[in-house]
Amino acid sequence: MEANYVVKINTALSNKPFWVKIANPKMSVDSIVTEAVDTLRNSGKPLESQQLADLYKSHQIYNNGKTVDKGSFFDELPAKTQVVGDQSVDVLELDLISTHSGG
Repeated sequence: MEANYVVKINTALSNKPFWVKIANPKMSVDSIVTEAVDTLRNSGKPLESQQLADLYKSHQIYNNGKTVDKGSFFDELPAKTQVVGDQSVDVLELDLISTHSGG
């Protein structure tokens, strides 16, 4: 069974997450978001591309309620594995949040 890697990027400004398929689990969060921004720009969505780039610069990143450094690698973070058909998919969920209060 071949493994696939997908990142789901949630933002407070949109109820639709950005989905990014990556080929290498050794990619950093910074590289993953850069690829998502490029994909949006190249698919004719320049406003969404700029929005994601701006959010990434100004927001904190969380995964499962824990802060994530922008230099963290996909395979260092907890992902959920799902089986779709005959393929295994590792889904990493990242939340871009401007401030976090409470505990």
